[in-house]
Amino acid sequence: MSKLNPNAPIKAILFDLDGTLLRGNMKGFIRTYIGKLSSYCSDKVEPEAFAQALLTIIRDLISTEGDGSKTNEERVYSKIHHELALPEAILRECLLQLKANDLAELQPYIHPVPLAKQIVKECQQKNIPLVLATNPVFPKFMIQARMDWAELDEAAFTYLTSYENSYYCKPHAGYFQGIADQLGIATENCLMIGNDLSHDIAAGSIGMKTFLVDTWLVDRGEASWPCDHRGDHAELQEFLQQI
Repeated sequence: MSKLNPNAPIKAILFDLDGTLLRGNMKGFIRTYIGKLSSYCSDKVEPEAFAQALLTIIRDLISTEGDGSKTNEERVYSKIHHELALPEAILRECLLQLKANDLAELQPYIHPVPLAKQIVKECQQKNIPLVLATNPVFPKFMIQARMDWAELDEAAFTYLTSYENSYYCKPHAGYFQGIADQLGIATENCLMIGNDLSHDIAAGSIGMKTFLVDTWLVDRGEASWPCDHRGDHAELQEFLQQI
């Protein structure tokens, strides 16, 4: 296993969520999330049209870098209004309805990973800032719910990304740079840990160290950066114990 570079100490650790700190069926999760949300908008927009538009918007957040002038949340509301003439206030109310009534139907798609929980606890004890660096295409309450179902303590994390506080998504450099800026830590002193060969390992494009967790590897067949380190969850735990 590779050793840490002593010339660039790790001062912050970024963890991906899905497939890294939890095991989930994200296709089913997103399908159900969008379906439930569309049902609350059905008196304003035909559900299938809403579902298709929101799915396209989520994909666009990831594929299109944007200019950094709007948060991802603002981009969603703007695009929904442009595509479907649905006011922001209506979509906000629909999200509140989903939060109040439907979270239990999303929970079966998410499963805790005991070793991942232990890894987070061990890292927390090192007093190194931890970031929950999940792709910020969902509101914060949806990220917090997944953390809860995965039995992860939100208090362990200094910062978590959601669509309210993020201007970019993975794999764009602005996403990773924004986290480093938020922490006030140089990118070369950050370690990004994730299971997505293109989205997570893209952190290497701005000088972050990377660890590819290959327990549930995601290979999209897209352009990717070489990872600095690679292994399953047990190997990740061993690696982090070196810090």
